[in-house]
Amino acid sequence: MKDKVNIIHPRTQIGKNTKIGMYSVIGYPENEGKHVEIGQDCKIGNHVTIYPGTKIMDNVSIKDFSCIEDNVRIGNNVFIDNNSYIGREAMIDDFTLILYEAKIYDGAKIGKRSRIGGFVAENTVIGDHVTIFGKLIHSFRDPTRWSGGEEPPTIDNFVVVGFNAVVIGAIKISHHVYIAAGAIVSKDVSPYSIVHGVNKIIPIKDWRGKMRKSIFWEWEG
Repeated sequence: MKDKVNIIHPRTQIGKNTKIGMYSVIGYPENEGKHVEIGQDCKIGNHVTIYPGTKIMDNVSIKDFSCIEDNVRIGNNVFIDNNSYIGREAMIDDFTLILYEAKIYDGAKIGKRSRIGGFVAENTVIGDHVTIFGKLIHSFRDPTRWSGGEEPPTIDNFVVVGFNAVVIGAIKISHHVYIAAGAIVSKDVSPYSIVHGVNKIIPIKDWRGKMRKSIFWEWEG
């Protein structure tokens, strides 16, 4: 039975021991001078689309129904879960997990050993050892413009953005910051802080809850 139907451009480079599932499209639509490179020991699931110019390193897993746009760079040992979207020219560093239905838009840069499970606006910069379960978005102060151009958030190393939290606009979240579930953040946050509610920023030394004793504050990778 010929039920394993893939469309793989002939210029696609596929490393040793890499497996590609059913009904995936790799290297199309054709773009002159660009091709897809997939390293060794990778696992590409079913119904995955990978556009031209994308380079995937070794031991990467991309699960079913995910879409990787053109000119993306994916490091070693990255895991991309089902139904995820990676926008063009995004960069994902080694050992990072892209969780179920994550949306990472054009030009975003994500560091090593991070876990991304939410929405990441275009050109956002995320450091190492970061967990995102909320949204990182532009401020969209001009509703007549949808062509981008606004500065995105910048997230330093060792940051947690909790479930349904929203980080808005061209702000910097410093290292060792814990943003609680449902928080809204629209201004810079200093290191070693907890954020809850709407821009309620509390230094960890002044926090009275259990989180003050967490090893998170001593985390250095």
